[in-house]
Amino acid sequence: MPLELKTLYQHFASHLEAQWIMRPENAGLLFDFVKKHPVKKILDLGTGIGCSVAIIALALKTKGEEDFKMDSVEQYDKCIKLANELIPEELKKNVTIHKSNAVLWQTDKIPYQHFSIYDSLPDGDYDLILNDGPGPWAENGNYIDLSNGTIIKLLLENRLKPNTLIAFDGRFVALKTIERYFSENFYLFQPAPNGTSLNIIQRKDNLVKFEDEEMKYMTEFGYFKGM
Repeated sequence: MPLELKTLYQHFASHLEAQWIMRPENAGLLFDFVKKHPVKKILDLGTGIGCSVAIIALALKTKGEEDFKMDSVEQYDKCIKLANELIPEELKKNVTIHKSNAVLWQTDKIPYQHFSIYDSLPDGDYDLILNDGPGPWAENGNYIDLSNGTIIKLLLENRLKPNTLIAFDGRFVALKTIERYFSENFYLFQPAPNGTSLNIIQRKDNLVKFEDEEMKYMTEFGYFKGM
């Protein structure tokens, strides 16, 4: 019998490390989205134990895609090992999991803020990026949990081709940051329905434009007058 989404999701949800997989309602949205849209080159930021990788691969196979390419990036060896064990063999074709450490990153355009990024990414001309990492990590006795800045870095480096779709599994702070500073560079392609948290944006075909929308609003509102 062909593998079904419900069975696949339960396969991951029953694991001891299942607290890190995407919520079932988001899994369904992602599966349906991939089935309905012409995506064949995918970058998954945050492999975890492999649930999102498997969901995307199943959606692609369900609609008959055989020559797709998926790169997935993960910071923890433990997760990579579990993902390789848990992703069904029939879904591993054309999928590569890459090890990449999580590091701090900052851009001069957004002073006073640090972001988490992966220190290396595979090269690729992706149709869809799932933004769900890096996750938190410990460094010098400190717990580091920051907004993800990988999409911003790729944008500033002109590594997001026009029409690239970017799905955010939660990650509201990262999405809010893009909305604040780079809203002119993206469309809101598919907002998360009520009760879900999978928002999808799309890269516009334009030059990178930076503007602090909140600063602009507060200045026009007169908030800073007299200070």
